[in-house]
Amino acid sequence: MLEISLNQYGDKFKPTKDGHGVDIASQRQDELDIKSVAYVRERLASGHKVKAVDLGGGFGTHSINLAEAGAQVTMVDLADTALGNFNKAIAEKRVASEDLKFIQKDFSALSDADDIPKSIDLLYSQRALHYLPYQEAKKVLSLMFSHMTKGGEVFISMAGYDTEYGKTYPDRDKKVEDRYNFVTPDMQEKHGITHKIVTYTEQELEKLLKSVGYTDVNVTRSAFGNIKATAYKPAALAEKPKSKKRS
Repeated sequence: MLEISLNQYGDKFKPTKDGHGVDIASQRQDELDIKSVAYVRERLASGHKVKAVDLGGGFGTHSINLAEAGAQVTMVDLADTALGNFNKAIAEKRVASEDLKFIQKDFSALSDADDIPKSIDLLYSQRALHYLPYQEAKKVLSLMFSHMTKGGEVFISMAGYDTEYGKTYPDRDKKVEDRYNFVTPDMQEKHGITHKIVTYTEQELEKLLKSVGYTDVNVTRSAFGNIKATAYKPAALAEKPKSKKRS
């Protein structure tokens, strides 16, 4: 049976088992994947260990890539589809067991004390946080920001406002803070997205990241229309100017 390509990249329909879209990471690497692995290697080359968090890693492909590059990775996902791939990578001695940790949990239920490593250097999340309402996504990003080292980098993508499914999205005319709905039935079937999502423009993702405290935000849009960004936690937080005493 001939497989029909899902998009202009030639990706095939490989749905996650829980309705959170199609697994792209195991089919190809995009620019965020490549940049995040390069970031790990650069940090290691300069003598720094790297702790990474992957939110919504699906089958775990990129978590393994990051671990193979030298990072200690904690992956969070509702489904446990990554565990088999993690165990295989460890058994084949491609990565050490202590460099891959899996947490099966909803992002919005992450615990500040128990789940997230201290001193995160890298946050990676592709096509995952848009499954949360805007304010919940902001809360999760704020939690990650509080655990991130100064100079740490974020690699993130969201469902795009002008994607194929975004153009017929029922909440398209609402403010991003109020968008949270299912894509149309035909798009649910085509893209395997059976949960409510928020769609983002470039400006809206930039606004979200800056509102949390990230800086040097660089936002792009893929040919398909998804929104991607890199950003840093400031190496030095700006101090408020001291008020002058009145004479």
